[in-house]
Amino acid sequence: MEFSILMPVYKAEEYLVRSVESVLAQDFDDYELLLVEDGSPDNSGQLCDMFARQYGDRIRVLHCPHRGTIPTRREAIHAARGEFILWLDSDDLMEEGTLSFLHALRAEAGDPDMILYEFTAFYDDKRPDDRRPPLFEDRRCFTTEEEKKPLYELYIQGNYLDSLWTKAVRTSLFQADPTDYGPYLSNPYGEDALHGLYPLTHATKIIYTTKPLCRYRMRNDSVMHVFDKSRLEQRFNTGKFAFFKPFMKQWGLWDKEHFTKLKASAYRGVLDGILYFMMDPSYDQAEIKAYAKSFTASHPEIKALSRSSFLAPKQRILFALFAAGRFRIMTTAIRIRRRLAQS
Repeated sequence: MEFSILMPVYKAEEYLVRSVESVLAQDFDDYELLLVEDGSPDNSGQLCDMFARQYGDRIRVLHCPHRGTIPTRREAIHAARGEFILWLDSDDLMEEGTLSFLHALRAEAGDPDMILYEFTAFYDDKRPDDRRPPLFEDRRCFTTEEEKKPLYELYIQGNYLDSLWTKAVRTSLFQADPTDYGPYLSNPYGEDALHGLYPLTHATKIIYTTKPLCRYRMRNDSVMHVFDKSRLEQRFNTGKFAFFKPFMKQWGLWDKEHFTKLKASAYRGVLDGILYFMMDPSYDQAEIKAYAKSFTASHPEIKALSRSSFLAPKQRILFALFAAGRFRIMTTAIRIRRRLAQS
């Protein structure tokens, strides 16, 4: 079997059918879809069983007690039977022709260990689809450690390569990962990046394509789209520093410059979350601004990062504006940028 498509399922009954149907509509047959149901309290488990009864030659279901994302992913990885693993969240969609494209690209590129691809973000509120600019030229190949350095650099900075649903990875690489994920169960924020570190490091050949193969749903009801101070605090996940350390040492990037970039990416997780809520008038703006001021006051390092020569000017400006409480400038700039993008 060529592909195992792994789908963790939790509180997904509203979107699961469309997500599964996007896989069943593929024009390529050599795959399995593994639904890993994480003790969901809604009807997700029953829907999974329904699909397994209807498509038993194609779909398998694992029912697990609710333990959270990291154990669910590890369970799925070790149950996979295909040569390659793809991930699809239970509210996202697989683009038409994804599997046949990846099959052809494997042959064209000499059977790489990992294929990195792009995605399209789409919105529940009917806003236009979003696509980011390509990270590299199409079909760029990474084999040597020197060639892989740009990948490591982007990984450290966060939000560029960390998503599991933008990768097709040789199953043996995921399954060989000896990492103890136990210390990170209490704060699994950013767990996509954690799972991807071992395969990225040990892949001998990686191909990047500019083709978007996943449609990523931007949900207004997502847990990260509910103003919850504790969840925002989780985004500053300092636990991942220790996780990244041995890998960054192996990459030759465990130094002040790259640790600063890693730390900045953790702060950006919180600050970007705050900006999201500031842009939506349906939230209590006084409460959000009060939280933003409290967070920056309790983390004076944000001001120090605004002066770091290791960070790009755009990042330094963001940290400086937050440290100074200049929230109106940031939200006005975002609104102007959105209008220009739509014109």
